[in-house]
Amino acid sequence: MKKTITALLGFLLPSFLATPFLRLLGHQIGSNVRIGYSWLSLDMLDLGNGAQIGHFNLIINNSLRLQDNAKIGYLNILKGPFGVKMKKQAAIGNKNYFTRGPKGLSFGESELSLGEWTKITVGHHLDLTQSISFGNYSILAGLGSQLWTHGYYHADKGLDRIRVDGNIMVGDNVYVGSSVIFNPGVTIGSSIHIGSGAVISKDLKDPGMYVNQSLRYIENNLEKVKSRLTPVDGVELVEEVYRKK
Repeated sequence: MKKTITALLGFLLPSFLATPFLRLLGHQIGSNVRIGYSWLSLDMLDLGNGAQIGHFNLIINNSLRLQDNAKIGYLNILKGPFGVKMKKQAAIGNKNYFTRGPKGLSFGESELSLGEWTKITVGHHLDLTQSISFGNYSILAGLGSQLWTHGYYHADKGLDRIRVDGNIMVGDNVYVGSSVIFNPGVTIGSSIHIGSGAVISKDLKDPGMYVNQSLRYIENNLEKVKSRLTPVDGVELVEEVYRKK
């Protein structure tokens, strides 16, 4: 019932009317807080002085803690049994997607944690099957990055497979460019820059710049390619087809 009333107050009332009622429900609301017309279905809401939540967010979580002057933009989706903790001046931009499956698909506790002045910009997808944490003064920049805390490993044959989960931890003063993909269980040290389009499948420990492999030139010679393949003969096909030897 508390979650439903909290959501209705945030969705229907302007900030100056909603905040007194939220306090009566037991939520911690500081001064100069601004809450847009968003659906906030939460057990616990803790907003520091000057914290802001923009319009048209869908937030269905266990808890949301924003320290002083932390900010969530507009049109974000945060949905699933996980908590959110944002330190002073931390920010989530617009149109980001944070999800976690229900209990049974997920297990244990999970939390999205952003350090001071850390920012997630626009249009990123973060999977909170397990926890994701960023240190201070870091930025998930550009758009289109994906952070995955679960994946699958299949047997060579048949239906057998296992799921592999792992927390993602990012240090201080880290820059992440557009369209970077994080695999489960990776740790990024402090003072690291990650170039656009990289795939992070192992820990990055030493400060510096990390980028994908450089663009390579490969000669395009069709006759050489054919010589390494086996032509498919005796079958009527609409095009020339070869098999790998």
